[in-house]
Amino acid sequence: MLVLRRKVGESIILGGVISVSVLAVEGERVKIGISAPPEVTIVREELLRATAEQPALNEPAVPAVPAAPTAPTIQH
Repeated sequence: MLVLRRKVGESIILGGVISVSVLAVEGERVKIGISAPPEVTIVREELLRATAEQPALNEPAVPAVPAAPTAPTIQH
């Protein structure tokens, strides 16, 4: 893990395309801004943990039946 100290208004660049900026420091909390391309998903870690602990709402309660195996094709 890389650990850095940044001041308000300073940024770091990840992979040449993602910018993480320190916007404000309020007590023990830091407000950051993240600029990233639209194909990059940004999720807070606590939300990932919460969804990992709960079954997804859009998943069926009964597991899907696996597809029947296909017969091998014979080449002539």
